[in-house]
Amino acid sequence: MTRFWRKIAQFWHEFRKCRKYGATIKPDSIRAQAEDLGHLAELAGRSGALAEAESRHLAQLGQEMRSLVLMTRQTSFCSIPAEKRRDLYESLSQARQKLLDSMQKSCLASEKTQ
Repeated sequence: MTRFWRKIAQFWHEFRKCRKYGATIKPDSIRAQAEDLGHLAELAGRSGALAEAESRHLAQLGQEMRSLVLMTRQTSFCSIPAEKRRDLYESLSQARQKLLDSMQKSCLASEKTQ
C-alpha cells in the first residue's frame, strides 16, 4: 500500500512541475532552442579563422543540436521528467549565451568594412 501512495505522490509532484514550468519544458520550445544554437554554431564555424579544436567543437555542437531536434520530435521525449527537461532548457540557454559572448570577443577575419 505504501508503494501506491508513493506513486500517487510522485505523479502529483510531476504534474505540479509540468504546470509550473509549462512553456519552457514543451518539446517545441526546446526544439527552437536547439535549432537556434545549432544555427549559431554553424555561423560561428564559418565566420572566422578558428583553431582546429574550436572548429571541431563547433561542428560537434551543431551535430548534437540536430540530433536533439530529431529527439524532440519523438513522442518518447515527453516521457522525460519535467525537471530534466527544464534543466535541458536552461543548459541550452546558457550555452547559447556563452557562444554569443565568445563570438563577440573573437576578432574579425577582416578589419575592413565590407
